[in-house]
Amino acid sequence: MNPVRLLRKLAAKILCRSKRQKAAADKMSPSQAVTIPYFWAPIIFLVLQSLAATFGALDLIVPDLPIPINLETGRAFHLNLSVLWPLLGCMGASYYFFVEESKSELHSTPLVVWQFRLFILTTVGILASLMFGCLRGMEYEEAAFPFHLGIAAVLVIFLYNLLRSYFKAAKTRGRITLLAILTGSILLLVLYLPNVFNYSQPTVSELVRFWVVHLWEELSKELILFGVLAALLLKVSTVQRDKLERILFVQLVLLIIGAIFATGHHYYWIGVPAFWQWIGGTFSVIQIIGIFLLCWILYLGLTHITWAEVDPGMRLTFGFITASVFYHLLGAATLGMLIAVPQINRYCSATYLTSAHAHFALYGAVGMLVQGICIYVLTRKAELSSKEYRHGWWGFALHNAGLLTMGSALTIAGILQTYLLRVTGLDFLTTSTLLRPYLFVRTLGGACFAAGALLYGRSILWCFWRNRHQYN
Repeated sequence: MNPVRLLRKLAAKILCRSKRQKAAADKMSPSQAVTIPYFWAPIIFLVLQSLAATFGALDLIVPDLPIPINLETGRAFHLNLSVLWPLLGCMGASYYFFVEESKSELHSTPLVVWQFRLFILTTVGILASLMFGCLRGMEYEEAAFPFHLGIAAVLVIFLYNLLRSYFKAAKTRGRITLLAILTGSILLLVLYLPNVFNYSQPTVSELVRFWVVHLWEELSKELILFGVLAALLLKVSTVQRDKLERILFVQLVLLIIGAIFATGHHYYWIGVPAFWQWIGGTFSVIQIIGIFLLCWILYLGLTHITWAEVDPGMRLTFGFITASVFYHLLGAATLGMLIAVPQINRYCSATYLTSAHAHFALYGAVGMLVQGICIYVLTRKAELSSKEYRHGWWGFALHNAGLLTMGSALTIAGILQTYLLRVTGLDFLTTSTLLRPYLFVRTLGGACFAAGALLYGRSILWCFWRNRHQYN
């Protein structure tokens, strides 16, 4: 036989075998298949949030422009969606990787479907009520009382389904990844329930509000996402489970302790005892150790991957995950720690420095990680075309350029605002006028951010749509 022909035949067999192995590795169980809407919906909500926020920012610097969304509505849209769509992604990722790690099906797939429908109905209701000016007056929680009950019901269904699924998985209950996801899910409900009610005492109202604004993002969602990230790395790399889970366990302990007490930096000036300044400042520094452990976990995973075998969707996934770790270091650790120091926070509290930290930490750290997981799941059954892959990376680049521009402009504006308002004693209107150029740059960054979200979002969603039959 011709040696060249023999080699071609052998190469074809190897290629077919690798394709069969990839198909087997990426095969979705029935429980995982019903979670797919939890991954395309957050991408759509992010695009909607980006556009609304850009219009709102434009209204702030040019108040007389005839734009469809004013500052008040745009800001309420922006803040509520920044909490809700990462929650949806976290719930989907919990279900998807819970099945992966427990090696068993979910307790009830119909509950997964109905939970999604209730969440979407509640979210649409919140956005519609905000459009009509129905604001509760609580930042990040402007929605009316019935919609808070809707979110609470979603969280009850979510936790019930996960708990029943956990007790089904007798052989894998001790896995740290599962315990991280389950603990985060429990805390989502426990921390949210007090926020369903209104409180006549403003200090109590502020205390429980930060259980969602701070602890949801830096504790509940992070517990879920770190467990999911570890499960993802264990699936796509050759890293040893024991080694990774030991690091993950230490990180989760530091995360729980650090996040609970670091919330004290939100309590400085709301009428609580002064000892919270010591607690909040000290534990805000301790939180950094957990972020360095996150870097270590990602490093271990990335160095145990055979990159020649990695498909385009997974490459884009790890782009977002790496960016998330970068923003954990920049926004959550560095900037967050600086503005948590009581002597600094006394001057910069409620300035644009807080907004800069929120953009880097809330979206950069948490949102980027959720988006990366969404991309991973949506590209498992369909490979991105070369055009979609290219547009995905261009969108990723614009997205990050916009976020860095927004965060940098807000940081500079915050430093100037602190100095002009609280050091020199300049009046508010004059200070606002002087800050307008920096807010204009922030708006340009927001437009770049939104363009990036549109570009990569379109690529991922189109790839999913043309191959949607494979997910059934």
